[in-house]
Amino acid sequence: MTQPHTPLATATSSHPRTRGASGNRTRALRSSLPDGHQGAPIEHCYRALLETSSSAILILSPQSIIQGWNRAAETLSGWRADEAMGQSYVTLCLPMDARKSFLATLAQVTAGHEARGFESPLRTRTNSQTRLSWNISRVPGTHGNLIGLMAIGTALAPQRETERKLQLAQTRLREEARRTQKAAEEERRRIARELHDEFGQALTGLQFDLAWCHTKLTQPPAPPSLTDLQEKIRIMADSVDALLQSVRATAASLRPAMLDDLGLIPALECLVATFQHRTGARCVLDITPELSSTELSPEISTALFRIAQELLTNVMRHAAASQLHLRLYQGDGRATLEVTDNGKGISRDRKTAPHSFGLQGIQERAALLGGHFHIIETPGVGTTAIASLPLAERFTP
Repeated sequence: MTQPHTPLATATSSHPRTRGASGNRTRALRSSLPDGHQGAPIEHCYRALLETSSSAILILSPQSIIQGWNRAAETLSGWRADEAMGQSYVTLCLPMDARKSFLATLAQVTAGHEARGFESPLRTRTNSQTRLSWNISRVPGTHGNLIGLMAIGTALAPQRETERKLQLAQTRLREEARRTQKAAEEERRRIARELHDEFGQALTGLQFDLAWCHTKLTQPPAPPSLTDLQEKIRIMADSVDALLQSVRATAASLRPAMLDDLGLIPALECLVATFQHRTGARCVLDITPELSSTELSPEISTALFRIAQELLTNVMRHAAASQLHLRLYQGDGRATLEVTDNGKGISRDRKTAPHSFGLQGIQERAALLGGHFHIIETPGVGTTAIASLPLAERFTP
């Protein structure tokens, strides 16, 4: 008796009970060929292709219903063809967190696109997982109508899987380091506020009290016996004044209030002015108009300020420069900071030295936000340090 015609190519199984389905598959493939190309040789080629392929070859409906399941699919999944046919591939073989993306890919292919190298885990019958790289395309009928989707899945080599896991671990490590950096900045902000609000106010109050005492003791007529006391109060007032300046400088170093209150550009202006006052070097701050009108995220602003702070500290300690040019500009979705000095330059050994914590910190801070940092050095002439950060969230795994 003639088997009923099926319009969809159904792959064979190594299990004996699926031989009837294999016959239907053969007739379906043969019926889709143009006239003059039908016959046993072509049928044999298709059968051999399906049965000898080391890749899982599936025929799926747009909703992931399994309509074809070759021998490699049986081997990789542990499910026989007669067990898999008619079931949802997504439900049978995918973990929960991979189902949405697989169905979305099937929808894109159904709409006319092709999926190449789409990676997805396969959950086997024994509940273990292996990762497959899928090429998925439409299977048209004789009249151009869609009769299914062909999915060819190749198991990723162990090395590829190891590399993927390593990249994932590196991404997670960067995320954790980024959270740690953010927490450190929050702690710096808290300590700076406490120094300013608690210690700063207390020292300011003490300073006023000492000034009042000094005023009272110096009003005429002042007894001669009070001269030593006046001198002691003056010394105490000087000490309080120096301590107050130290507390303010420490608070500003931990987290400048100007960065939070007024933004990056005023904070950089203050940083450059302080550097010029301390070193006597001629400093130029150049900020492009488009960046002046851009509202940077707090994370990017903090990173750029910290990088500028560290670079200026390096110039102060090592470069012996008389001129400094700090440039901040925007382009290609990135904010770029360039610091150029005319100092004695930096050697390659010092750039890569293990104790160069400042430069390493800059590189790590930039990398955490998906940016990069490099130095262009000319020994005896000067140095240009360039840090570039993406304005949007962007991470390199």
